[in-house]
Amino acid sequence: MPSYKNRQCQFCINQIKFIDYKNVALLRKYLSQYRKIVPKYYNGNCVKHQKMMARAVKNARIVALVPFTTG
Repeated sequence: MPSYKNRQCQFCINQIKFIDYKNVALLRKYLSQYRKIVPKYYNGNCVKHQKMMARAVKNARIVALVPFTTG
């Protein structure tokens, strides 16, 4: 089992201030195979960027850029 304790937020490292909901390629990295949002302890995001990323995924789902489920 890999260790998730020492993962750092990629958004903080790259100094990204805003996560755009139209960047579908970025958002798909943070979705599971069932299109659920991956928790922050798994992907290494900080709380601020995890909330921003979750809001961007939800907005992308409403605009139909990202599907709600697989199927």
